[in-house]
Amino acid sequence: MGVRAAAKEIGISPTTLTRIEKGHVPDVGTLNKLSEWLGEEPSKFTGVGDLQIAFKNRKAVPQATALALAELITQASRQFEQDVEARGH
Repeated sequence: MGVRAAAKEIGISPTTLTRIEKGHVPDVGTLNKLSEWLGEEPSKFTGVGDLQIAFKNRKAVPQATALALAELITQASRQFEQDVEARGH
């Protein structure tokens, strides 16, 4: 599956997906769309290993894309946790 097809399925622009593949951390809305596409709760993604398991069911996703998304979702999750802790919630 190419970037355009995957982005369309996820509900984001191909440019956004390409940025994510290149290391940009997605915003919360994009993180939610990616998580929904994977069939998982965003809070589940606190480690790359968890995402790799989720991607096993999507054989059409290239490994490089899966790993890039896994790392970005992990980074976004960690940043979110830090933001919540900083606010005292």
